[in-house]
Amino acid sequence: MSVKHDNSGLAITRIDITSVRVPLATPYHLSNLYGTLTHSNAVIVKVTLKNSHVGWGEADPGGKNFDGENLQSTIQKLRTWAPELIGQKVDQWVNEKRGLIYAGAPAAALDVACYDALGHALQQPVWQLLGKKVHKQIDSLWPTSSGSSDDDLAVIAKYSAQGFKTFMLKMGNNSIEDDIQRLKTVINSVGSGIKIMVDANQGWSLEQAKAFVDGTNDLSIELIEQPVVANDISGMHELRQRANNFISADESAQSINQVKTILANQAADIFSLKISKNGGFTNCLEIANLIQKGNKLIMLNSMIELGITQAASLHLGATLNNLVTCGHAFMSTLRMADDITNFSERVINGSVLIPDTPGLGITVFEDKLKTYQVDTFHVC
Repeated sequence: MSVKHDNSGLAITRIDITSVRVPLATPYHLSNLYGTLTHSNAVIVKVTLKNSHVGWGEADPGGKNFDGENLQSTIQKLRTWAPELIGQKVDQWVNEKRGLIYAGAPAAALDVACYDALGHALQQPVWQLLGKKVHKQIDSLWPTSSGSSDDDLAVIAKYSAQGFKTFMLKMGNNSIEDDIQRLKTVINSVGSGIKIMVDANQGWSLEQAKAFVDGTNDLSIELIEQPVVANDISGMHELRQRANNFISADESAQSINQVKTILANQAADIFSLKISKNGGFTNCLEIANLIQKGNKLIMLNSMIELGITQAASLHLGATLNNLVTCGHAFMSTLRMADDITNFSERVINGSVLIPDTPGLGITVFEDKLKTYQVDTFHVC
């Protein structure tokens, strides 16, 4: 959405970049490809404008098997890219879609920070810079670790009592036979108001994924996310043809060109959008437009994110009318031992309220940023 205003004072004068390491409250067991996560390793970007308004962004590198970025590569790219933004005006950044020049988690941090800064300068919520708000709130899912049905049911009992109605079962660590039985046990044990999805995080071979699809085709699942390795688009297409339930692309759908390839090959029903993975608002909007034109659905997802990225995802989702009707991933900060923002306050009874306050609508606690700081530097 183009915005017109007096742009004096909107030039970027300083960018502060801080890497942080924040522990999870409980370790998170994923597929055999990813192992167990214990911390959020993020890079926080603070953009300061000439008029003293600031904007915040966050990079959440997913590692070698996810987006190829780690903390070191993210910082290295930010050291290279951040000086290029000094002197640029954030309204021009937004209107001219300059974020398309960059990609991945480091791009997301810079892009989100520019949008947030502009929102504060204009006294507008970020969703208003992105488009028209079509949701007042969005339901959140809650994930379970890759374990047993007893583990899943304990999590579902705890968090359904708190208002969550969608649960994502992480898979790809057990045998296919065990995970099929695990899923059947869970579905047969929960009430009709609970929705179940599964995520293999690239943990299966194509043959294993076929066996899982065949063994669960009689079950009602919201989606099966990233069952095979990211570059196996033909395998995704084959699974989609074979499955009664939706196939969702996550790691396969990181760039605009990758999304175009998946659409051209009819390899997914649903696309998992992640602000950090997909490179920020500018790239996400381009991708979302492609998905909508392809008559496919979007799920707003996260890995282990802090409140800046979660808030950014919420503002994006506020403007999208092709979201899946089950819950989306807005529980990340609730799984942390702490957060550097107050985003968790927006999660009420399993849903997240979309703010109308300027920028991302969150508070960043700079004292906590210092508490979890690994390294910091600035450019100006």
